[in-house]
Amino acid sequence: MNSNNKKFIIISAVVVIAIIVTLILIGSSLINSSVIVEQSPNLESSQELDPRIINWRHVHGLGLDPANHSVLYIATHGDFYQSISGAPPIKVDKVRADYMAFNAPLVSGFPLYASGHPSTGGNTGLIKSNDGGVTWQHVSNVIEPPVDFHAMAVSKQNPETIIGFDSGARGLFKSVDAGKTWETLDYPEYVSALAISPDDSELVFAGTGNGIFKSDNGGKTWIHLDTYRGLSVFALTFDDTGKLFASVKTFGIVQSDNSGDSWESMVNVDLTVTSITADSQNNGLYVSGFSSDGYQEVYKVSYDGNSYEMIGTNKGLR
Repeated sequence: MNSNNKKFIIISAVVVIAIIVTLILIGSSLINSSVIVEQSPNLESSQELDPRIINWRHVHGLGLDPANHSVLYIATHGDFYQSISGAPPIKVDKVRADYMAFNAPLVSGFPLYASGHPSTGGNTGLIKSNDGGVTWQHVSNVIEPPVDFHAMAVSKQNPETIIGFDSGARGLFKSVDAGKTWETLDYPEYVSALAISPDDSELVFAGTGNGIFKSDNGGKTWIHLDTYRGLSVFALTFDDTGKLFASVKTFGIVQSDNSGDSWESMVNVDLTVTSITADSQNNGLYVSGFSSDGYQEVYKVSYDGNSYEMIGTNKGLR
């Protein structure tokens, strides 16, 4: 082999090696870039970072299991959740729906109630669950087309007494046989919230865009309370002791120990509170609503305001 052939072979080998090195570098770059794409922020990585970040749209209602107050029910637009002992919420329902006007029973042995919209569209009427929100069954349309209750209350004294207001303002309806039959009641104004006294099923409160109304005859007639007239009331609930809580525009969460005759303000949270449930056993409230930056959040707060704990939020998912 002459010297020129040797030089040609050496040069060719160098070129081949250079090409191989270049291909390896390009492949490595592509692999690294794909890893970067896979690690870009998404729902799963957000939840891995903070399991309290939940992909919900709106929280429509809260409630506690009457036999075990460590179980918090959270009804939302799209899914139904449970939070156990303040842990991050876990989706439990098998079929997606919009769970409006959610109520948990105040007495063991009775179902959860809700209204709203099935995933297929339309209104559900009144629905119930006997397994903690995993499955739901139709109870009644109430009227035709079926109602869409956005405000509803269930009596502790008589858990078969249910009162609900149709979001289309087609009426305020009451049942005393667990939703089988209904009567139509007069209502004072468009109703945004309802609560029934745990000690007297005839004592009913209605929150409206013009304050709070009170009925002492089961919703047949109403008295307009002076306090908070002209202000929107977003939520109402009683605890087991008869303490009444409300969420009122500009005032935040307020409470009454004398059936609405007088009120006092509680600690404010960074929420426009649209749902409240009370845990009198542990002197605490669970509240949900819109934060000041527009996120849907659930908190646990103590009656005295010294404890303030987040249960879930959709912050970080938009």
